[in-house]
Amino acid sequence: MKNWIFIAFLLSFKCVFAQPETNQTEVIGGKKYYVHFVQTGNTLWGIHNLYSVSVEDIIKYNPGTEKGLIDGQKLILPVQLQTVLHTVDSKETLFAISKKYGVTIESIIANNPTAETGITVGQILTISGVEKKISTTENIPISNVQNEIVKTTDSAKEEASKYKISFEDTMIHHVILDHETLYSISKRYMVSVEELQSFNGLKSSKINPGDVLKIPIKKEKIQVLEKREIKAIVMKSVDSTLLFPKKTNYKIAILLPFFLEKSENNSDYISTLATEFYMGAKLAIDSLEKMGLDAQVFVYDSKTDTISIKKILEKPEFATMDLVFGPLSPDNVDVVAKWCKLNKVRMVCPVSVNISVIKNNQFVYSAVPSDATLLKGLAEFTLNNNSKDQVIVIKSTNKKDLIMYESFRNTFLTAPVVGVRPKLIEATMDNYLSFMKKGVNNILVFPTNEKSLAIKFMNNLSSSSSKFNAENIFVYATKEWVNFDDVKPHYKNKYNFHFASPNDLNYKYPETEQLHLKYRSAYNSDMTKMAVQGFDVLYYFTSLLLLSSSLNELIMNQFDLKQNGVGNGYENSNVYIIEQEDFELINVQNK
Repeated sequence: MKNWIFIAFLLSFKCVFAQPETNQTEVIGGKKYYVHFVQTGNTLWGIHNLYSVSVEDIIKYNPGTEKGLIDGQKLILPVQLQTVLHTVDSKETLFAISKKYGVTIESIIANNPTAETGITVGQILTISGVEKKISTTENIPISNVQNEIVKTTDSAKEEASKYKISFEDTMIHHVILDHETLYSISKRYMVSVEELQSFNGLKSSKINPGDVLKIPIKKEKIQVLEKREIKAIVMKSVDSTLLFPKKTNYKIAILLPFFLEKSENNSDYISTLATEFYMGAKLAIDSLEKMGLDAQVFVYDSKTDTISIKKILEKPEFATMDLVFGPLSPDNVDVVAKWCKLNKVRMVCPVSVNISVIKNNQFVYSAVPSDATLLKGLAEFTLNNNSKDQVIVIKSTNKKDLIMYESFRNTFLTAPVVGVRPKLIEATMDNYLSFMKKGVNNILVFPTNEKSLAIKFMNNLSSSSSKFNAENIFVYATKEWVNFDDVKPHYKNKYNFHFASPNDLNYKYPETEQLHLKYRSAYNSDMTKMAVQGFDVLYYFTSLLLLSSSLNELIMNQFDLKQNGVGNGYENSNVYIIEQEDFELINVQNK
């Protein structure tokens, strides 16, 4: 009776998992792996039981899982292979048998040489390389094959007892800060918005500063048996390339296109942006000096041509530079980045650049998320906030937009999600209207920076949307649409325009008002967005890289630096979701 109870427990426990045959697989180093995303209630023993992978192997291929599992965590699990005996049935062919077991005809013949001239009813064939997920009455594992598929109930219980699984619920009481939202808090603690609302009895997503949220954090404790084997200590050499000794005095370079010398290539607009950036940067340096920064700051007129940049890099003082900011011109970023890599000097790109500049260059920091990273953030927001809506992503005809399209699509399809992953409908400009539904929210995602396509899309939507309630139509696009004056503002307002932004400038925020007062006092003029960028970038990166201190008192940026691959530089991955409401741009996370 006890054995039947144990078997019933195992069968019911498996129900919390996706079955292996429905899971996606990856090939890594020529070996096939299942991909499993951890769900609430998953344990190492349960995953081992479902995939026929030992707990030791789960930990081996997923370091850190011995400390516990996290909802949404991605695990890779080696696909187990076995050898089986197959009894040939009437009308069966080698081709049918090979398809049944997922092996080649050649491998069957290699194990059964006589099969090359034909097979007969009742003949027993040895089939090797069969994925262990196949289990039928005809599929009899050979006793000496590694990782046997059949275990007695008693041995299964004995194996399970080695891993004592216990759950402990921890409660966190979080005091809500200014500008925090349920969405930002859910990301911080990896608890869904729906769970936070349910646990705190909230009927909406509105929260107020000073309120206390109860946040449940589930921990999984796993006892791993000690092993007698003592592994040799592996001595790893430290890469001295990125070791920067502390200094009492630093040298900082700021490269900006002031165009102090008049010429035909001068641009008053770019010169103004450079001046505004420097004005904000100067306030940041003043603040850092009060914190103990001792640095010589060299400001150069980089113009926008390569010759001017190279002349600056050849100056004697550049040989001992500690940190470089700029240039603002994307065309000259590569020149400075290569010099910084060669001379082991850290470099900060303060404006948007081609993401290729950080590839294979650990000395470069990109302060502004790339378009692909912004669309990744938009996809994560959509997953967390529109799981019950009709999500339609529209493919642009402009090849330059395809990177953004793929970034949104791939993130939406693979990023961790609580509950059932919503369906993503892929459409084009010609057919997206046919996928829209009445009575539900239609999320139309159109990742394009092409002005003409944006205008065409909005006009087409306006002329064809009479069948639907405008309140149920949401247009998710890119930050470039904000500057498209020909895309009528009332269309953006009408169709709930959202976009992913690298920053959030709001002059009503207390910290923004405070800096604005300092700016007016110092320069007798109003603070611009480029001036705020100058302040935030200089303030944060100088503090981080030279003072080894991470400051959070920023105005319109947050910096979450990620290194996408060993040997590459660092990119800011923080993304704001902005919505146009009543003709004003509002940070959705602050609503």
